Amino acid sequence: MENLDEAYLLRKAQALGKDIREMESIDVEKAYRRVQRQIRNDRRRLVLDRLMRCAAFLTLPLLLASLALGYLYFRTPTVHEKYAEVAVAAGSVVRYELPDGSVAWLNAGSRLRYPTVFRSDNRNVELSGEAYFEVQADRERPFYVHTPDGPSVYVYGTKFNVAAYEGDDCVETVLEQGKVNVVIPNRETLSLLPGEQLLYTRATGEWSRSQVDVYEKVAWKDGKLIFRNATLEDIFKRLARHFNVEIVFNNHAQKEYRYRATFRDETLAQILDYLARSATLKWKIEEAAQQPDDTFTKKKITVDLY
Repeated sequence: MENLDEAYLLRKAQALGKDIREMESIDVEKAYRRVQRQIRNDRRRLVLDRLMRCAAFLTLPLLLASLALGYLYFRTPTVHEKYAEVAVAAGSVVRYELPDGSVAWLNAGSRLRYPTVFRSDNRNVELSGEAYFEVQADRERPFYVHTPDGPSVYVYGTKFNVAAYEGDDCVETVLEQGKVNVVIPNRETLSLLPGEQLLYTRATGEWSRSQVDVYEKVAWKDGKLIFRNATLEDIFKRLARHFNVEIVFNNHAQKEYRYRATFRDETLAQILDYLARSATLKWKIEEAAQQPDDTFTKKKITVDLY
């Protein structure tokens, strides 16, 4: 038993000695430095991870803001234009100033529609009736006059007249000063020089260009009626608008008379008397009558040529 105890104790002592030698072989300072490096590396990784998270947190709003600003800058803005309309009663002439400083004279029975603020690239108006325009010069923004079922006229700064009544067969453009471009419905563009007239026929799409007496065409804005080699049909059409009456012309004689005259303050009866000096004219006047809806009919004048 004693031998067994000694052998056991010897083995224990040998094992303990081996452990002591292993412990003595460990470089404590080196191990300490290794542990410190590991701690520092772990700490740097932690700090870097936190910085990356903060950067991502800050970058996302900045990216979204940049995208939003880029969209607002490059997108085409939706413009909600507001329009105004000027309507002139029959028998009246109105002078009107547009937002860009251009001036329009509107003849009897005319309507002009335009945006309250012109766009940065053009100035568009819509005309039904007759108007004389004095357009402010602007090379960057052409001035367009659009007519119903007829041509469009565009200029950069000039004086011209457009007659485009809805009931008329033709649309007439006359240039007084500068230059105008007329775009007819088939997209052909024609240019006019001062003193020229372009006549466009709505039904056929045909057009003609000619020299005219400009003042005859634009004197209406000054309160004058000027006729040069005008037929009775043309005269009565203009008189009807000027005096706000309905004129029915019956040419029983099947003759054509042409007149040269200028009227300013004459009454309709005085003008008819003048026309009757060279032609056998008889006329009958029907006064305006009140209708069941409380509106009034126009005064009606029936003119017969014998």
